[in-house]
Amino acid sequence: MIPAPIVDLLQTGVSVNVGTRDADLMPECTRGWGIWVEADHTAVTLLLTESASAQTLDNLRNNGLIAITCSRPTDHVTCQLKGTVTQIRPATPQDYVRQEAWRRAFLGELIAVGVPAEQTDAIIMRPAVAIEMQVTGIFAQTPGPGAGEQV
Repeated sequence: MIPAPIVDLLQTGVSVNVGTRDADLMPECTRGWGIWVEADHTAVTLLLTESASAQTLDNLRNNGLIAITCSRPTDHVTCQLKGTVTQIRPATPQDYVRQEAWRRAFLGELIAVGVPAEQTDAIIMRPAVAIEMQVTGIFAQTPGPGAGEQV
């Protein structure tokens, strides 16, 4: 189960970094553009920009292993979710509704730390691919005591 404090964090416009690896253990990182916890609190769905995530998607199709680091820009509260991908699919209209809610919260975070709103206009989030992930591990990654500990 994803605990309530992590569910709450993921609803606050966190920055999303997605890590994968290929068969030769070569790491790959891309940005996620939206994340939400599924109703059963054991899985998350995130969106990747299709045009910027080719290697990540290849890695996920080949081994299904994924690590997501989510950090709130205003206070650096951070967690890492590890797990396995259960589905890769085109984003749906409902996914885009959820992405828009995340985008508004994320832009609020960026503006709060001094990023001019007009700079965010260049962010390309579509077309997107939805990644459904079963969470198998959660780690605290907020800088300071306890960083790296399993939640």
